[in-house]
Amino acid sequence: MAAITFLNPGLKDKVRVIIPPGSRATLLKLAKDLTLPLRCNCESGDCGTCAVKVVPLHHPHGNGTVRLGELEKNILFQAGKLSWQQYDSDVLKDMPPLWRLACQYQVKDEDILVAF
Repeated sequence: MAAITFLNPGLKDKVRVIIPPGSRATLLKLAKDLTLPLRCNCESGDCGTCAVKVVPLHHPHGNGTVRLGELEKNILFQAGKLSWQQYDSDVLKDMPPLWRLACQYQVKDEDILVAF
């Protein structure tokens, strides 16, 4: 089970949703289902409009790592959301919080904070 918390200056309060184990929903699908004002243009990872900051809540001191898919990595780099060092790396530390594409980020069994 995962708890996903969405934060945005345009929201009156944070929005928290519990996801059942094994869910493969993307952050974008969850945001749409909750009618959150998360911008998106293509919904396929080609534009970078849905970039969000993802903060893992299970290890807030940066003990985790992330592997980005090539499409997500390319789009985030082109949008200036990843440095050259991050782009050139196979594995990235998840702290400080990474930019991720909401349309590509599939929710796993982990508690995260999503800022957009």
